[in-house]
Amino acid sequence: MKKLLSVLAVSLLPLLPLTAAAHGAAALRFEKTVTIKAPAAKVWALVKDFANQQAWHEGVESTKVETKKDENGDDATYRTVKLKNGGTMFEKLRSADDAGMKLKYEYIYDKSTLQFSNFYPTISVTANGADTVVSVKGSYTRADSSNIPKPEQNDDAATKAINEFFDAGLNSLKKVAESGK
Repeated sequence: MKKLLSVLAVSLLPLLPLTAAAHGAAALRFEKTVTIKAPAAKVWALVKDFANQQAWHEGVESTKVETKKDENGDDATYRTVKLKNGGTMFEKLRSADDAGMKLKYEYIYDKSTLQFSNFYPTISVTANGADTVVSVKGSYTRADSSNIPKPEQNDDAATKAINEFFDAGLNSLKKVAESGK
């Protein structure tokens, strides 16, 4: 019996490297902030309007919002975001907290064109004297979760897409909120 177990153990040794490489895409995290010289209530009014992201994000062409049943059969708010670069994002509103000025949503990869998935951002608006600090943070994975992803769907591509979208968004939010309009 001991001999059989020894032979079995030795025969399985070559498979150990395969199990170490079988984990797929790791979660990546990001956080971005911007300070805006405008009242928090004004900034929050822009951010919380799930149907009107194009009003403050320079990369968004249009937003279409609809209420429909989610995977649990509950009514949920979804938006389709058409980007000026031709891309599309499909997102589900998870919560909008007026008292805490926090917006949470999720990105639905199988109906979107950007190269990341499992994306759950939170946008927080915080008063800081006469200014407002807007923070966006979340986690995501690359679009291709295989061990050897396509170059256009790897970690670098996912991080680039996140950075481009949120850098442009926070910069244009700042411009719109500070413009006095």
